[in-house]
Amino acid sequence: MKEICLLVASMIGCFSNAQQNQPDSLVLVPKLNQQVLDTAIKYGRTISPSYESSVCTEFVIGVLGHFMELTSEDTVNIRIDQPRENLKEVYRQMEEGSPYPTGVVHALVSKGRGIEIVDRKEVLPGDFVQFWYPNSWGHCGIVSKIDVENKVLWLHSSYPSTEGYGVQPFHMPDYCYFVRLKE
Repeated sequence: MKEICLLVASMIGCFSNAQQNQPDSLVLVPKLNQQVLDTAIKYGRTISPSYESSVCTEFVIGVLGHFMELTSEDTVNIRIDQPRENLKEVYRQMEEGSPYPTGVVHALVSKGRGIEIVDRKEVLPGDFVQFWYPNSWGHCGIVSKIDVENKVLWLHSSYPSTEGYGVQPFHMPDYCYFVRLKE
């Protein structure tokens, strides 16, 4: 009996240390979010075998296609393919609160299939993101992991450095929009 108590005590000690060293490893991921992650992992290379053949928005469209039928309006919204003269208009739209630069967030929320997440502390693996670096470029993908304090996102996405589908970290800019898929 004493051996069992020692074993349980040591397991609790290990669990406590693991929790302190890796708090994100204990995050409870909703079932649908886990299905999104599993789909990204299973079909990622098929959806985006190279960045040239399938950029980040096409990757997101490919994953979402496993969960719903997307209309042409949905894909236009995800691609942020609204008419504009230049990239500066996107930043003007964000400053004015337009939903269009939020891409996948706008597409899912306007369709009633997504819940926008405003508080970054509530973002979970399997949530979708669209972000923009100040007066530069944007990117979208599926959250693998988030470190709010250090402003780092690890994303399932398509990107040049991963030569198509892959998971990699990105600095989290101010213009960062999140959405959770709902049934």
